[in-house]
Amino acid sequence: MANLEEWIIEQGLRGTDVGSLLSGFAERLVAEGMPLVRAYLALPTVNPTIRVYTHVWTRSAGPMVEGVSHERNVVAFDRSPFNHMMQTEQTGCYWLVDDPETRQFDVFEDVRHEGGTDYLARLFSFNNASAPDLRGIGISFSSNRPEGFRPEEIARIDGLLPLLSLAAYRMTLFDLTVAMLDTYVGLSAGRRVLSGEIRRGFGTTITAALLFADLRGFTALADAAGPDLIARLDRHLEAMADPVAEQGGEVLKFMGDGVLAAFPITEERSREQACAAAIRAAQAALERNDAVNRFHANETPLSLDIALHCGDVFYGNIGAAGRLDFTVIGPAVNELSRMEALCNSLGCSVILSGSVTSASPVPVRSLGRHRLRGIAAERELFTIASVSVWTA
Repeated sequence: MANLEEWIIEQGLRGTDVGSLLSGFAERLVAEGMPLVRAYLALPTVNPTIRVYTHVWTRSAGPMVEGVSHERNVVAFDRSPFNHMMQTEQTGCYWLVDDPETRQFDVFEDVRHEGGTDYLARLFSFNNASAPDLRGIGISFSSNRPEGFRPEEIARIDGLLPLLSLAAYRMTLFDLTVAMLDTYVGLSAGRRVLSGEIRRGFGTTITAALLFADLRGFTALADAAGPDLIARLDRHLEAMADPVAEQGGEVLKFMGDGVLAAFPITEERSREQACAAAIRAAQAALERNDAVNRFHANETPLSLDIALHCGDVFYGNIGAAGRLDFTVIGPAVNELSRMEALCNSLGCSVILSGSVTSASPVPVRSLGRHRLRGIAAERELFTIASVSVWTA
């Protein structure tokens, strides 16, 4: 087996990203003597923000990867060679870009810019019913020889593309797995699952600053709201979640109109740093939630209640044998929930426990001692000094 075939198989087994796969492939074709100046590979993905990843290698600039969002104008694809091929049900096409008889596509200007003279395009279908959005890949190559690729060079490329496509597919499935775990269970939890922490009841006890945020009045609004309710809820949840990530925390789960987040205490982050980060995230969440309400000025405003506490929690797999949730449980989580429930009666949008208050980066004031449901001893609760208190 030739060296290039062996290299593609090795990348398929152990390679990490499609961009490196494409650039390494193109550079090895050049080393074989092929006059390649541009290579392109497009892969659809299943991602809440990215519709497709495009990979471009040029001899002048090397590799470049770009994620194309779902919102981006689709006109560019409509004018692409690959859309033409899909519409005409062709899996392979070849054009000389300056041939007056050749149909012109916008991408040909990019090819000319690199000194390219032709455009060899191929479509490969994956046909996986379990991942229907991963329909296949589009790939193209351009040479700088005036008469374009020779027949034996096209045959060489075509002979290699099934291997290249399979390697790219394996990498894409792995990236998809990682992205879905990050999106739906969180970055830390996703990495733990991939590391093999998948057995029910398996986990560890961690100490963390905890944040629980909940929209006040959403249930009543949901009973009367129209079809735009989900879009508005997403904005409110984003106002809660983004500050958590910015302060180094992790959203563990969305619970209806609320968010549970943790700021683990580690060797790299002390208790004081974790608690301070949680408080800063709470302040930012309140400010951004107010901005969402201003954006919906003609609708009922939704206030945000936040509780902050610090303690030990069990962090691991909980649930039924065939349906698990990677989350936190324990007395500290229960206490956090009871604290948040007092926001309305205490007339305060942020409630802090004493364990968090001791590390606050901003002034705080006491709300007095209060009994939490299910907890025998009274707890002294606090709020951020700059947060206003209303009459409940």
